[in-house]
Amino acid sequence: MSRLTKTRSQLRLAWASLMNAPGFVTAVVATLALTLATLFVVLSLVNSYFLKPLDVFDETRMVVVEQSLTYDDYDAVGFQSYQSIVHWLKNNQSFEQAFMMNAAENVFLYLDGQPKKNVLYVGGEYFELLHTPFLLGHGFKKGGTLEEADNSAVISEKFWKEHFNSDPDVIGKSLKTASEIEGDGHIITGVVAANFSPPYMIKAGSVDVWYPTSSDRRFFHNDDWQSPWTNTFRNLKLIAVLKPSVTNEQVKTDLKAQIDTIKSQWLNNGGITDVKPVVTPYREVELGNNDQLSLMMLAGAVGLLIIAVLNVSTLFFSRALAQHKTLALQAVLGAKRKTLFSSILLQSLILMSISVSIALFLSIWGIRLFKVLAEGRLPLVNSLAVDLNLVLIAVVMCIALAYIFSMITARLVNYKTLNNQMQNSGKGGVSQVSGRTVRILIGTQMFVAALLVSFSIMIVSKALDTINRPLGSDTQNLYFAQLFQTNNNATLAERYEQIKQYQKVLQNSEGIKDVAIGQSPVSARQNANTLTDVEGKSSIFFPSQWVGPDYFDLVGTKILAGRTFSEQAMRGETNELLVSISVAKWLLPDQEYTNVIGKSYKGLEDKMFEIVGITEDFNHPKYYDESFGRHMWWPAQPWSYMFVIETEQGVELTSKQVLSLLRKANSHLTLWQFRDLQQEYDDLLYMSHLTVALCSTLALFTLLLAAIGIFGVLSYNLGLRRYEFGIRMALGAKKIRLFKLMSKEAVIPVLIGFILAIATVLAGYFMLQEQLISWLIMDVRLQLIAWTITLIIAMFACFRPLLLLIKAKPMAALRND
Repeated sequence: MSRLTKTRSQLRLAWASLMNAPGFVTAVVATLALTLATLFVVLSLVNSYFLKPLDVFDETRMVVVEQSLTYDDYDAVGFQSYQSIVHWLKNNQSFEQAFMMNAAENVFLYLDGQPKKNVLYVGGEYFELLHTPFLLGHGFKKGGTLEEADNSAVISEKFWKEHFNSDPDVIGKSLKTASEIEGDGHIITGVVAANFSPPYMIKAGSVDVWYPTSSDRRFFHNDDWQSPWTNTFRNLKLIAVLKPSVTNEQVKTDLKAQIDTIKSQWLNNGGITDVKPVVTPYREVELGNNDQLSLMMLAGAVGLLIIAVLNVSTLFFSRALAQHKTLALQAVLGAKRKTLFSSILLQSLILMSISVSIALFLSIWGIRLFKVLAEGRLPLVNSLAVDLNLVLIAVVMCIALAYIFSMITARLVNYKTLNNQMQNSGKGGVSQVSGRTVRILIGTQMFVAALLVSFSIMIVSKALDTINRPLGSDTQNLYFAQLFQTNNNATLAERYEQIKQYQKVLQNSEGIKDVAIGQSPVSARQNANTLTDVEGKSSIFFPSQWVGPDYFDLVGTKILAGRTFSEQAMRGETNELLVSISVAKWLLPDQEYTNVIGKSYKGLEDKMFEIVGITEDFNHPKYYDESFGRHMWWPAQPWSYMFVIETEQGVELTSKQVLSLLRKANSHLTLWQFRDLQQEYDDLLYMSHLTVALCSTLALFTLLLAAIGIFGVLSYNLGLRRYEFGIRMALGAKKIRLFKLMSKEAVIPVLIGFILAIATVLAGYFMLQEQLISWLIMDVRLQLIAWTITLIIAMFACFRPLLLLIKAKPMAALRND
C-alpha cells in the first residue's frame, strides 16, 4: 500500500470516528474557534504595531524632531515653536530628507455650508516619504523653499466626493478660505486616495486638505504677525530621514549645536533658559503608548486561550475513554503504537484545522468590526488584516494544538493492555487521570481565570471612574458656536457691544432658552497657558478657556469664592482671571486656597492678571490624568464671537440655523465652529464605554470558560470513580462525607489558585502602579464583587457534578455502561 493511499485511508477513518462523536466535535470546535478568533484579531493589532513594516520611505531611518523648552523650574516637552523647527530644517548635518508639518482648521468659502475642515501644512517631501497614493493629480513640488509662497492644495478623496461631487476635472479648481478674502486662494493639484492613512500623531490622522508649509501664515509671509518663541504648538513637528549610519544621539548633538548658534534669540525670551531637541523614532511617536495597550489585549487573549486549551483537554480526556474499544480492536488487528498515535494525531489535526479555519474566517469580520469601533481612536487601524504573518501563526498554532491534544490522549492510553481488551471486557485500556493532575488542572484554570477577571475589572474601574467623574459643567441641550467677521476694524469696546447684540438675537429666537458668551472646554482639544508670579516664578501649564461673565451660571460651573468677570474685563479695560480650586491650591500650596483671590500673575501677552474668583474643578475626560481638574478661565474678549447656547428640552440646533439667525444682524459673519456639547462629551467618553463593554465581556467569557473547564474535569473524574462513590453511597455514606471528599480534591485547588491569583494581581499592581495608572486602577468594592462572583461560580462548578451523581440511585452508580 502506497504512503498516499495509507494516509487517505487513515484520514477517512479519522473523519468517520469524529462523525460518530458530534457533541465532542461541536464542543471542541466552538470553544477553540471563538477563542482563536479573538486571539487572531488581537494578533493582527500586535502584528501592525510590532512586526508589520510601516508604509513609509524607510522607518528605520525616519525620526520625529520635537523640542524641549526649559524654564527656571520645569521643562515643557512636546510643544514646538516655529523658530526652532525652521532653523533645524534649514541647518543640520544629519538629515538626508526632511519636512515640517503642522495642523490647523479652515473655513472654506464658496462651498455648501462653508464647512470647517482639518488642514495640514506640509513640505513637498511628505507625499513621497509617506508613500501617499493619488487618485488624481500630484502633490507639492519637492524641495520648495519656505521663502516662496506656494498656492497649491491637495484634497482628500472624501473631501472631493463631498464638496466636488467626484468631479474628474477638479484639478485646477480653486479653494478659498475665510482668511483669503483677497487673492485667488489655492489651486487644487491632487486628490489623495481614501486608502491613505495620514500620520496618527497629528490630530489622530484626520486631514481633509493639505497646504504647503510656506502657506502657513501663522509664521510665514505674514507682515502683521511674528510668532514669538513662547508661542508653541503640539502638532508642529519635523519629520526627517537620517543619513546612513547616523544615530539618534548624533542627531541630538548636531541639532543642539545648531540651536545654540541663535541662542541670543531665545535665551530669557519669555523665561526660556534652554532649548533642546527631542529625537524619537517615527514608529514610536506614531504609536504613542498604544503599543502597551495592544500587549495588554494580547495578555488577555492568551489567558483566554490557556483556559480554552484546559477545557478542551478535559474533552479529550473523555474522548480517550470513549475511544478505548476502537483502539483495542486496532491493536488486536496488529496496529503498532506509532500507528495508533498517528490515528489520534489525525483526528486532532482535523479538529484543529476546522477550528483554526473558522477562527480565521471569524477574525476577518472581527477585524472589520474592530476597525469600525477604533477608527480615529487607535493608530494603524487601517493596516489591520489577515495577512501572511497571521496565517503562518495560525498554521503553527494548528499543528501545535493538534500535537498537544494528541499527546494528552496518548498519555491516557495504556498500550501494554490494549491487546487484552477483548478478553477482559475492556478494563485497563485507559488510565485514569491522577488526582494530582485533576487538582493541577482545576487550580490552573482558577488562577488564570481569577487573574484575567481581576485585571479586566481594574480596567473597567478606570473607565467607570472616567465616566462617573463629575465633569464640572452641564452638557445637556447645550451648543457652542464661534463666528467671526473678516476685515473687522471695530475696537474691542465696539466688538463687545456687537457681541451683546448678537447674544440678544439668539436669546429672542424660538427654541433657545438662554445664551452665554464664551467657549466650552468640552472638546477633544485643549488650550494651556502658564502663570508667572511677581517674583518671576513660572507655573506648569494649566488648561484654559475663554468665557464671559454669564457662562458659569449657564453651564452650572460653581464659583466657590470671589466673583465672575466684570464688564470692564470683557472690554479689555482690566485684566481679570478665574481659576479652579486645584489651580488655587497649586499656586498657594501652604495657604488657604481662597487667599489667591486678589493676587496678580503674569499671563497672556505678558500682562498682569488679577485673580477674582475660584471655581470648582473642570475634569476633562481625556486629559484628567495630566491636569487633575486644574483649569483657568480668561475673559472672552470678543475678537471673535463665541456663544454657549442652551435650547429648550427636545429642541435640536444646527450650524445653519445659528448662522442664518445671526446673519440677519450682520450678513458678513462667518461660522468658525459649531459643536453639540452633549455629542462632544459622548465622543470623549466613547472609548471608556467601549472599554467597559469589551472588558466586561472578557470577564464573563473567562468565567464561563473556567466554570465549564472545572465542571468538565470533575465530571470526567467522577465518571471514572463512580464505582467508588456508588459503593460509598451503598454502604451508607452521608452526603456531607462526600462533600468533604470533594472539598479536598476540588475546593482546595480552587482556593489555592484563587489566592495565588489575588496575590499576583496585588503584587503586580503595586509594583507597576505608576506605569499602569493610565490604564487601570484598583477599585476595592468592584474587585470584592468580582472576586465573590468568581468564587461562587467556581464553587458551583465544583459541586454540581457531585450533586448530579448523588441524585442517582446508588446501584445506578455501580452500573457499568
